[in-house]
Amino acid sequence: MENNTDHTDSNNFSPLSVQDVDVDFLPIVYEIIRSVERDFHDNSAKARESQDCSQKVLELQKKFDVARSQIKRLPGIDYNKQDQLKQFEILRTQLRLKRELLQKYRNMCSFETSFK
Repeated sequence: MENNTDHTDSNNFSPLSVQDVDVDFLPIVYEIIRSVERDFHDNSAKARESQDCSQKVLELQKKFDVARSQIKRLPGIDYNKQDQLKQFEILRTQLRLKRELLQKYRNMCSFETSFK
């Protein structure tokens, strides 16, 4: 998946594909958990680690914000389930009709070539 953390891109309203949405949160979550689990005996090390952990939480929050803005740009995201199902049925019917037309055309072509 594309690692897109450019915040100017979130203002662009061009549609995205699902593969373009950056939802790779696990590495940051892992780093945060690892930071929290560490046991430091030195207070300065604890403070430094706490600051690093806070920075990672902010980074995760920014990643969530970018993902939200990208998800809003996905085509069809503004349709409810009923509208999506209706559109799916329309497309399925169109596909069936086109397949039937292709089959008729193939049959007609094979019929004509058999008489030549």
